[in-house]
Amino acid sequence: MIADISQPDMETRLAILKNKIEEKKIKISDDVITYVATHIQNNIRELEGALNRIIAFSQVNNTIPTMKNISKILSQIINTPKKMTNCKNIFKAVCELYDISVSDLFNRSRKKELVRPRQISMYLIRQELNGSYPYIGEKLGGRDHTTVMYACQKISKEMENNDSLQHEINIIKERLYN
Repeated sequence: MIADISQPDMETRLAILKNKIEEKKIKISDDVITYVATHIQNNIRELEGALNRIIAFSQVNNTIPTMKNISKILSQIINTPKKMTNCKNIFKAVCELYDISVSDLFNRSRKKELVRPRQISMYLIRQELNGSYPYIGEKLGGRDHTTVMYACQKISKEMENNDSLQHEINIIKERLYN
């Protein structure tokens, strides 16, 4: 009998974390779960260890873990991705997923099939590169910073209720860092 011991993919890591959280009957936001699954990729043991650290922190401090706390809690075990990303890589990954050209992201078209990838690109540059709104607008064809703010807020809100969008963004992040 042969057993596959390769690294678990993003979906598997998310499923494992959600299952463990249900077993332990604790509340952890989807953002936190996604953060852990994105940054801990090697094996299930590390995932469980990270989850145990989060649980211990929340019990000791009697708080629900937030994104602000997580980076501090897991700073010793999370290895920042060895490969840093940039705008070009984000554009490329988004365009590959949505099967559009990079030039489509920059043009002024308001077609639904172009607007969403453009907004996701803006959101990812903001989240992954900490880009300012004017910087992101400039990178995406000279758009106004308020357009970028709207796009980032829209995608962020939509991710809370839309598992499909979360999955798409996780796929893009996997492509960026693997």
